[in-house]
Amino acid sequence: MKKIFLFLALLPMTLMAQERIMVIADPHVMAESLFDTTSQSYKEMLEGQPVKVLDLSEAVFKALVDTAIAHKPALLLIPGDLTKDSEWDSHQVVIAQINRLQQAGVPTLVIPGNHDIGGNAYAYLGEEKMPVRNMPDEAWEDAYQSTYQHVIAKDDSSHSYVAEPLKGLTILAIDGSNNAAGTGELSERTMQWLSDQADKAVAKGNTIIAMSHWQVLEHFDRQGRLEPACHFKDREVLRDNLMHHGVHMILTGHFHVNGITIFRDTTGLTTDSIVEISTGSPITYPCPYRWLTLSKDRSQIDVETEILTAVPGCPQLTDASLAYMREHSGAMLPKLSLRVWNRVDEVLDEAKELLGEVVVDKILECVPEDDSTKMAVTEKYFGTTIIDLYEVHSDANEWQNPKSDSLAQAVYEGVEGMIHELTDEKMDNFIYKTFQVMMITLAKEKVKVPVQSLVEDITNWDTELYQDRTDDLRLRITVNTPHSWEAIDQTKAVQDGVIYDLLGRPVAQPTQQGVYILNGQKFMH
Repeated sequence: MKKIFLFLALLPMTLMAQERIMVIADPHVMAESLFDTTSQSYKEMLEGQPVKVLDLSEAVFKALVDTAIAHKPALLLIPGDLTKDSEWDSHQVVIAQINRLQQAGVPTLVIPGNHDIGGNAYAYLGEEKMPVRNMPDEAWEDAYQSTYQHVIAKDDSSHSYVAEPLKGLTILAIDGSNNAAGTGELSERTMQWLSDQADKAVAKGNTIIAMSHWQVLEHFDRQGRLEPACHFKDREVLRDNLMHHGVHMILTGHFHVNGITIFRDTTGLTTDSIVEISTGSPITYPCPYRWLTLSKDRSQIDVETEILTAVPGCPQLTDASLAYMREHSGAMLPKLSLRVWNRVDEVLDEAKELLGEVVVDKILECVPEDDSTKMAVTEKYFGTTIIDLYEVHSDANEWQNPKSDSLAQAVYEGVEGMIHELTDEKMDNFIYKTFQVMMITLAKEKVKVPVQSLVEDITNWDTELYQDRTDDLRLRITVNTPHSWEAIDQTKAVQDGVIYDLLGRPVAQPTQQGVYILNGQKFMH
């Protein structure tokens, strides 16, 4: 199999290539006909919407369509969550705008997300929310026939498809929406179909860009444990299947945050890699969208990120979306809090063999019994910090933010403060005070990996294999470059942090900090 390497460089985007692709993720359009911002039902709905400026969603989407028509990209991609909750009226707004794009000569490809098919759809026009018609699964492809008219191959057990909208480029659209729980899941049949279609594209010599709603890679360590629904079920299997069948780039959304991360196969069996470009939602601070610029031979792709800063009725969209996020993001905390508390219960239950049942039962006495107390103590010690961390994470390239280190420290101090509050009265003798110190130490170690991975913007932060810090906003990627790893001159391989092959060609330029495993040997930058 042809070996592919991703060559990354933080360079100004000055290359004049032939074609550009626009990417809009998670527009979550809610038709303005379905809500009244003064109604009680609408206000109550917003209380559970932590980061989405839904009242502007239709205006935002239309503004992005206007932007696309003005710039005339060769292709526009939307990787899911086109609507708030699959309302038929909202889909009609989206479809009308896609028709505008098609008429303007901008082919548009979409794939469903967890908010686009089935579920419960409502209007918010009075005191009580009112059920409205939604998009049934069987109606999806007819409704979005403007996309499926470009399809050259279609999976018969999902809405997945293949399109070749540009010469030398294959779009592999992956539908994971066939799960009523809202998590991304693929059948074995669809997984095999995707592999077969990727093989056909490779045989043609095409560059492949996959597109899905759910993520395949983690963008900070243990992201999947904190928010398991953000990834495909069996994501590692999908990742390896894609990568080993010639798919080395995937566009995703779902998490509403800009992030770019790279997985490199360090097993020694292959030297494949895959990059995931996840684009934030344009109705969530800072309201981003992406441009991908393709070179003529499709071997190089430049990624740029732009921000929608104004729409009719909101001339300061960036400030308004940030204010909204900070005001409402506390709504995320209860769910996150209970997920972490449930994990504590599981860990303590597993610890009985190690620490003994008496000790664990003593510790369990300190754990609040009711959810309201758990959430209250979490809010007390982490509420502001979590909101600040989410803002930093939304800005992307967290390591460049001067707030990052202090926020990490605030998390560790919060851990210690919370444990003291819960245990000081009950850990009432020397022996149990010793366990209290152990609890604080272990808890800090448990949170250190995801926190440091996030604030330092490094995936695989706690591993000895490789650490990856990839620019989340601007990046140049070289794909489809054949390379033989065995041709590396091991005596003169590294110069100025760049690895060269025997012909003097650069085969790797590390990201700003990295460890790379080549032929079982470490190269560090």
